[in-house]
Amino acid sequence: MIFPLTHFFSHPERAWHELRENTEEHPASYLPFWLLMPLIPAVCLFIGTTQVGWRLPGNGATQFLSGISGALLAVWCYVGLVAGIVIIAYLTRWVLFRTDVRPNVNRSMGFSTAVALPLMLAGIAALLPSRWLLLLAAVAATAYSGWLLFLGLPIYMRLTQRSAAFYSSCILALGFLALLTTAFAFLELWSQSMAGAGEYLQE
Repeated sequence: MIFPLTHFFSHPERAWHELRENTEEHPASYLPFWLLMPLIPAVCLFIGTTQVGWRLPGNGATQFLSGISGALLAVWCYVGLVAGIVIIAYLTRWVLFRTDVRPNVNRSMGFSTAVALPLMLAGIAALLPSRWLLLLAAVAATAYSGWLLFLGLPIYMRLTQRSAAFYSSCILALGFLALLTTAFAFLELWSQSMAGAGEYLQE
């Protein structure tokens, strides 16, 4: 298996060893997962906001987005996630700049794609756009991604546990800030794109 997707949830430590070995043989093995996995939250978000809908507190009517607005939101969601993985990859290279194991771009991309897998799969929750369900899924996925980061960095990058803990903390802090900034930027772009398009429908 070139990219051990399921093993990251059943045998994560083994998955990191497999990914390290496979990346050395197939440097671009991450590409299909980097480009296809973000489609999960994007498509689910489109279906959830345009077909299922949601209810606001104090309002019994079900709210929907129009097809155009839902499509724009899905596109920006996809672009944001793809860009976020790239940002994390380059942050990883920057944090490990002064180490002997500074990874190349392909190696960093494989690492950041693997770390982001829980966040992509958590996007399935967008099929039912309930704020509590989405919040729970986001918290659980973020926690698991953070754990994968701390577990995988010393294995994948061949670092000692002590140095890996420091570098993992740096990547986590900077990555969280970068992803928040990216998310707000794309949300603002989406809101500007759909302004005046009659985006909300009500049942």
